[in-house]
Amino acid sequence: MGILLRGSHARRAATAHSDVDVDVLVGGAPYAARRAYLAEHSGRLTHVSVAARDVRSWVTRLGEPADWAFGLPVAAPARLLWADPCWRDRIDLPVLCQPADEPRLEELIATLGKVASARDADDSLGARLAAADLARLCPSVLRLANPGVRVVSRRSAFAAALDLPVAPAGYREDMLRCLGIRPGSIGELWAAAARLVAGTIPLIRPYAAEVAEAAGPDLADALLDGRLDRYLTQLARPVGAPLSASREPAGVPAPRTGQWLTVSAPDAPVTGAHLEAPEPPGGGDRPSRLDPAIAARLRRTPDGLVAAVVRQHDSGEVLMVAWMDDEALHRTLTTGRATYWSRSRREYWVKGATSGHHQYVRSVALDCDGDAVLVSVDQVGAACHTGHRSCFFTQLPVASGEVTS
Repeated sequence: MGILLRGSHARRAATAHSDVDVDVLVGGAPYAARRAYLAEHSGRLTHVSVAARDVRSWVTRLGEPADWAFGLPVAAPARLLWADPCWRDRIDLPVLCQPADEPRLEELIATLGKVASARDADDSLGARLAAADLARLCPSVLRLANPGVRVVSRRSAFAAALDLPVAPAGYREDMLRCLGIRPGSIGELWAAAARLVAGTIPLIRPYAAEVAEAAGPDLADALLDGRLDRYLTQLARPVGAPLSASREPAGVPAPRTGQWLTVSAPDAPVTGAHLEAPEPPGGGDRPSRLDPAIAARLRRTPDGLVAAVVRQHDSGEVLMVAWMDDEALHRTLTTGRATYWSRSRREYWVKGATSGHHQYVRSVALDCDGDAVLVSVDQVGAACHTGHRSCFFTQLPVASGEVTS
């Protein structure tokens, strides 16, 4: 019914060592009855891989996710070499597209449990196999929070999966360790797998509806009501450990009422990197990568700060006021996560990094004087450290005045 060239030759990316991959589409044959040949031409041998595929199964397979693509959608070039006229319109596709996988959150959580079981049994091989499976599942879940991307090969899928711009801190290194590319002990492997999952959960909370569609309402509810976080904490506790162990899944203690905790902010746009921001003498001119055109419009306090007024993007409700320097504004604009400068601790903090009450930035506007920014966010949970939705919950008495002409 048809013969197609696929792989690196179809992408025009072949090297002297590349295989020649050919799909022969026939009626009624098994899906992947493969035959390999070593063809000689001008004294050089070339590996020719031929897959005889049932044409109807082949067309159906295009509507399914590719098992090698880390859950990402595929757009792989192909070249039609020959087709039966009655099938030409259906198989003459210059690009073979396959959809993204659904967000496989349930499998991700279950696989972390397998890593935990192997850790408790001191089963190095089992831990490494489960951690590799976990790393292959993680991008399918993080895809909910990331810009769309299409991949053309297994190599490009691997690169795209490692470079997702919205990802947990340390994501790239943890992925490489779980996949076995970075060495590590069972303990280090467990820590990497746990960080991947615990860091992914808060990033996908705004997409609970998509999770419900793929995995059912109970898992989506657990994502929102904290059961999933508690389950991760339970997995982190080795067998025999007391139940009073920390309930914080990310290994950072939760803030108590009246207290702020800070963590390092991700260095955008490189996934998982961190920027150290040492405090120079005098408290000003911290290093920043803010666009110079934006920086030129800011009117800062002597400490190099501008006020950030934060509101809910759809209702206009004012949630809180914080401070930003140039670098905090840069991170807010480039990561989509509200990032501020703590005047008391002299360090950056990402809203929600310890509490789970994240702010996903929808827009940022500069006021006419350049000394304040209006940050419109999608607020998850409470904006105030006291647990209130807004910091402005204390009403003050106001005398009513009469209007006189």
